[in-house]
Amino acid sequence: MNHSNKRPKSILKYRPENQRPTTSTSPITPVAHSWLSRIQSKILSPPNEENQEREDGVSLRKHDLKRVTFSVGNLIEEHSFAFDDSPRDVEYEKERQLRNKIQQELTHVRLADYYDHACIQRDGEGVIDQFRHILRHCRSLETIDLSGATITLQHAGSFSDILMLKFGLKYLNLSNCKMDDETIRILLCSLLVSNTVIKLNLSQNNIKSKGYRYIAIFIKESKKIQSIDLSKNSIDKRGMQYLAQGIQLAGSLEKLQLDEFILKPPQILQLLSEGIKKHPGGLSTLSLCNYRIPPSSTIHLANLLSSNISTVDLSGCQQFQIPILAYALINNNTLLHLCLSNCKITSHDLSTLSKALLENNCLESLDLSKNPLLSDNDEGILELKTAIARNRGLQSLNLSETQLDSAATIALAEALSENTCLSRLDLSRNPQIDMAGILALSISIKMNHTLTFLDINIPPHDEELANLQNDIVAVCTTNMLQKIEQQRQKQQTPSASSSSSSSSSSYSDIDLDIQPVKIPSKSVTGLLDESESSTELSVVE
Repeated sequence: MNHSNKRPKSILKYRPENQRPTTSTSPITPVAHSWLSRIQSKILSPPNEENQEREDGVSLRKHDLKRVTFSVGNLIEEHSFAFDDSPRDVEYEKERQLRNKIQQELTHVRLADYYDHACIQRDGEGVIDQFRHILRHCRSLETIDLSGATITLQHAGSFSDILMLKFGLKYLNLSNCKMDDETIRILLCSLLVSNTVIKLNLSQNNIKSKGYRYIAIFIKESKKIQSIDLSKNSIDKRGMQYLAQGIQLAGSLEKLQLDEFILKPPQILQLLSEGIKKHPGGLSTLSLCNYRIPPSSTIHLANLLSSNISTVDLSGCQQFQIPILAYALINNNTLLHLCLSNCKITSHDLSTLSKALLENNCLESLDLSKNPLLSDNDEGILELKTAIARNRGLQSLNLSETQLDSAATIALAEALSENTCLSRLDLSRNPQIDMAGILALSISIKMNHTLTFLDINIPPHDEELANLQNDIVAVCTTNMLQKIEQQRQKQQTPSASSSSSSSSSSYSDIDLDIQPVKIPSKSVTGLLDESESSTELSVVE
């Protein structure tokens, strides 16, 4: 009898695939993939995140910053059930909702208690005395300044427990706190949970490559951060790669402050330039004060000016090449404010910048203070005179402490009568400007209808210069009132119902900042001190 096709009695032992007819007694061997098919499978396979990160060389994953956290505001005590425990009723639910509402309204006293409790729960971790004092005595906690306080890894745990709570924190200053990368990671994780900080200062800390990676993840994931200060830190190529990609992916960052920033090597400024240029919303403000940029990296600095930035502060940078920077200004239509104070700009450099101003009508503010503009000759001032007369965009020009004399002032005064946009001119701290220069200003300003601020120093106890100064103040006041009237007319609506409200509110919307003017006269000459008087009259819109 043939029992080869007989089914077993147990269904667990029966496998239908065993009943398939076989045509060969040899075992079935798996089909071997050729080397060509393996290559094709890798090429045609869809890219995943791991491959993408390998190609970029930089990974900014959110879970690298996250850690297991428990809100100290929600910590409760647990008790075992008793026999007389009654089920939750309506009164209990109302009490629970009221308790939750009170917990949400965190006061500075409650936060101080939470902080003490967090330190105790962490077996007496290090307490930041300055932070505890702020929690105890400051009613408003929108700004917390802990600059100079030592914050180590032992302090970070309990401190981060408080930062996780939402109590209205907007600005956190952690400058010079001797924080390392791991401490920064713990604090940034809590700030990302609360997501309320708008401005963060991490300047002058021990930040390494990993620290910049955590910072990059924070500015990438945060929906609130607008300004971050990393001044007085050093960064290598790897750290700059992290920071540049974080800026590129940031959604809310507007201002980046890198004053006295040390780049190792300086050529990695190119990475920063590329990251800012790819920022989707465009970084509005960049500060690189006292940055030692080598002349070879000036081209990267010029690219920064063309990266949709509206404000750039380069004060104290004394090694970059002005001609390359000036060339970037010619066709620039996004930069509004440029500060080149104390950059060793000579007369030749001023000539190059002035020629760029002839083509640029977008720049609104230019600061050239503390530069030897007359160190070589007056060629630069003459070019600046032409630029002021023809430019139709520049509204503020700072020439304070630039070694100007009366001849240079007369040249600038001749351009004021033709200018139709300049509203602020600072000629202070130029002691070589005497009677001839101030007289030229007092005459030419009468033919100008836009200048509302003119700052110039005059020697004390000089009655003639005091009268000229008084004339300048009168013209600035007239121009200011005319500007206010023009703004009031623009704010008025055609409808009669809204005209009264707009006229009453038009003056309240304008902040007049009229600084005291010291004008020597015959009656008060003896009461004046030996300090110089100045004419300052401004309109702050």
